[in-house]
Formats: sequence, structure tokens, C-alpha cells
Amino acid sequence: MKVLITGITGFAGQHLYNLLREDDNIVIYGGVRHSSKFKSLLSLCNEAKLLEFDIEDIHSVRRVIEEVHPQIIFHFAGYVSVGNSFNSPIAAFKTNAIGTLNLLEVTRDIVPGAKILIPGSAEEYGEIPQNKMPIKENYPLNPVNPYAISKKFQEEVGLCYFRTYGLNIYLTRTFHYTGPGQPLGFVCSDFAKQVVDIEMGKINSIKVGNLKAKRDFTDIRDVIDAYWKIVDKGKAGEIYNVCSGKSIEIKRILNKLIKFSKKKVLVKVDKNKLRLSDVPDFVGDNKKLKSIGWAPKYTIDDSLNALLQEWRNEVRKR
Repeated sequence: MKVLITGITGFAGQHLYNLLREDDNIVIYGGVRHSSKFKSLLSLCNEAKLLEFDIEDIHSVRRVIEEVHPQIIFHFAGYVSVGNSFNSPIAAFKTNAIGTLNLLEVTRDIVPGAKILIPGSAEEYGEIPQNKMPIKENYPLNPVNPYAISKKFQEEVGLCYFRTYGLNIYLTRTFHYTGPGQPLGFVCSDFAKQVVDIEMGKINSIKVGNLKAKRDFTDIRDVIDAYWKIVDKGKAGEIYNVCSGKSIEIKRILNKLIKFSKKKVLVKVDKNKLRLSDVPDFVGDNKKLKSIGWAPKYTIDDSLNALLQEWRNEVRKR
């Protein structure tokens, strides 16, 4: 079976690669964008066949699909930063909406029978009243930031190609996730890196944003398991919440990391880390996902401990 992972060197792509490489019946292909880093990326995915391409260039996408003829496509190439999207809304739209349109148009022409998973975001829901929690897939969408709007359009593109052309599109609205290997720019990883810097004596305080916000976190390894189950056992044209089904206050995340470190930590609020629009609470309903056999295997403590250890290992390498 040929599986193509666009954005294979990203956070989700790396974990999916690690899962699929255990199956000898799967040949893994990975889409890589930045040619300047191509050689260094080979070591990350040495059992995959890496192909350079740009999701925003339909001719580039066509070349890859023609070469691979994949049976399954995991579309992980995307613009992922909520915060940065306020400054770069056009980039978010070009990558997420136009990039997905390029992929589906080429797939329709070359491998119309392929299964395609398009991961969306719970940010698409926007602000939901507390009495509507947990958020179900049939709730109206009300995105409140450029990233969320771009993901909503991406989802609409996927649904259009499912309904109009019969493509095998599988869609998610994935809530927050964390775990080993998460890059900077996300709250858990930013906290963990700063805790490690304090352990190394590089800084003496942690800079934080809104600690009162509550988010529904799932371990990245459980998220990837959900993606595979959706493609394997889910229904095309359906949208699945990928979430733990419970939320945790960001302050508790920080306190857990500090407790795991056992270091005295000074916490300072950084106004630059406060979003223009921040949803106070997010908790999803995952009954639909559980109905196809998914269940989380990792706790938030497992995720944070693994993330902290990864950052310790990374800092020691430098």
C-alpha cells in the first residue's frame, strides 16, 4: 500500500511516519517543501521516499501525485499557527485553502479512488456557550481568527469534492494536542522549553500568556492513532472531533511541568503572548470517534513528561 504524507517532517507527520514504518506492507512517501533542508531531513524519515514539492503550486503537486499514485493521502502540509495568522492571514489562506484545492483537483484527475484525510481544527467552532459543552460535530461554526477561517474554507473544499466528485474525503476537527517532539510556538512546548532553560540556568523566569483558558488536550500519539482509524474504519464525507473529551486549565499545565521539574520557577505574564481573540474554554465530544474503535492511551501527565524529556535531550545535544 502506498501512503503519501504531505508535511511528513512536521509534528504530526513525524509521528504518523513512526507508526506506519512498523508495517512492512506500507510504502511511505513524504512531501517535503524546503529544498535547502532536504538532505538534513533524510535522516528523520530514512525509511520513507521523500519528494520535494510546494502545496501552493499545483504543477508541483501534480508531479508528486503522478509519481506516487498513492492509495492513501494524509494531508498534513499546512499553516498551523493561530497567533501568527493575525499577521499573515493571506499566507494561512494560500496554504490551507488553496493548497488543499490544488491537492484535491490533482487527486481527482489522477487517483480519484484514493482515501484522503484532511485534518481540520476545533478553532473552527469559535466561541461556544458553556451550556453547549461538550462541542459536537453538528454545532455551527463561528471562527474568530484568520487561521480558523482558513481551516473552515479548507473543510468546505473537502466536502465539495466529496459531494460533487465522490472523492473519499475524511475530515477531522482536531482539538489541542501535545507530546514528544512538539515544536515551539505551542503552549505546552513553549512552557516545557522554558522549564528546561531554567534547569540549565539559562533563564530565571517563564513568560506566559492567558493561564485561565481551558483546552482539550490529546497526546499526539493518540491523535495519529485516531487519524489512522478514521481512514481505516470511518466513513468518507464525515467529520470527526479528535479530542480527549475533557479540558484542563493552562495554569494546571504549567504547574504540572514545574512539578515534574522540581525547580523553583518565577512566572511572568507577557502581553505579547496574549491573543487578540482567545476562546475561554474548549472541550469536545468524541463519541463519534469512539464509535469506530478509538480510545486514548496516554494521559496528560504522560504527554508532558515525554515533552519535557525531549526538550532536555534536545538541549543536551547543543
